Amino acid sequence: MAESPLIRVFTARACAAPLQESAAIFTRETGIPVEIGQCSRHCASPNAEEATGTAGGDDFLQEIADAGIYDLAIAGAEYLLDDGEVRGIIAKGQRRFIALRRAALLVTPENPRQIRTLTDLAQPGVRVAVSVLDCLKGLWEDISARAGLLDPIRRNITFYANGCIAIVEAVAQQKVDTAFGWTAFEHLGEGRIATIPLPDSQNVCRATSIGMLATCRQPAAATQFMDFLTTPPARKAYLKYGWL
Repeated sequence: MAESPLIRVFTARACAAPLQESAAIFTRETGIPVEIGQCSRHCASPNAEEATGTAGGDDFLQEIADAGIYDLAIAGAEYLLDDGEVRGIIAKGQRRFIALRRAALLVTPENPRQIRTLTDLAQPGVRVAVSVLDCLKGLWEDISARAGLLDPIRRNITFYANGCIAIVEAVAQQKVDTAFGWTAFEHLGEGRIATIPLPDSQNVCRATSIGMLATCRQPAAATQFMDFLTTPPARKAYLKYGWL
């Protein structure tokens, strides 16, 4: 009997939990094993790491390409897969939309500055963190400009975080009073952060999608797994972790 093909999937760390649950269900139903690799860049380490002049070179897509072993990749924002297609890393036309993440303000459970709304981020002395990498890149601008608060909120940015994990830790360690993130980040903080959803008039959603790599070695099995991630059992796992 032929051995089932192994599918290798690369994921951003903040997107790993629902993917792992979905992959386990897929393997039980099909017998096809799924091996998940998470980003190992320093931005994925559990530290409140502030971005430096080298942050732009800390590249999600390049890590995938350099590894040379993956069939599929999951990104926390669709624009990353756009970049991947342009650079020849993601196969053209081979993507599936899985779920959305909704923007939120991150605070500690105690929330000593009593942050409740986006307007609170424009008050004097409020320390705000934003990320300059990956799924959160530019999110603060999209939200603040739409609300007419670009200048006052920019003046309060005191921490440029090196990605998702760093921004969660910056809030949890009280290096800042609040940060721009996703409602789905609450599980990352393990009780150390809370999320304040923004109203529809101010909110931004970004897609978590999966793409086949141009160097995929198991295209048939990879396509089967991509399709599975759009089905109710997989989406239930994403809902559990705060995706839409």
